[in-house]
Amino acid sequence: MDEPDLGDASVVLLTTVSDDATSPVHYHPVRVSVVLEGDVVVNLPTLADAFLVMFGLIYALHLSYPKGLTNMFEFTQRILLGLDDFKLSPKLQTLKNDLMLYV
Repeated sequence: MDEPDLGDASVVLLTTVSDDATSPVHYHPVRVSVVLEGDVVVNLPTLADAFLVMFGLIYALHLSYPKGLTNMFEFTQRILLGLDDFKLSPKLQTLKNDLMLYV
């Protein structure tokens, strides 16, 4: 297994698939690794578990959100988890209002 070049990525979810995987979407990876600042922190069986652990580590260790994923992490933190819900940016408030129409 070749190790991918993660470059200077601070936060990565790395999926490992078997050699016979033909689909570009990995529904059943062998494992999902949480990588923080180039080091594999933990290996987990599902993407959902890895995402929650990654988010928890970022929150607990007071790490900055990656630039390209700031809105996604703020959405998760403030709308899905309800943390700091009273401090929504206009963009997130609009998204929350739009989502509440379908609840």
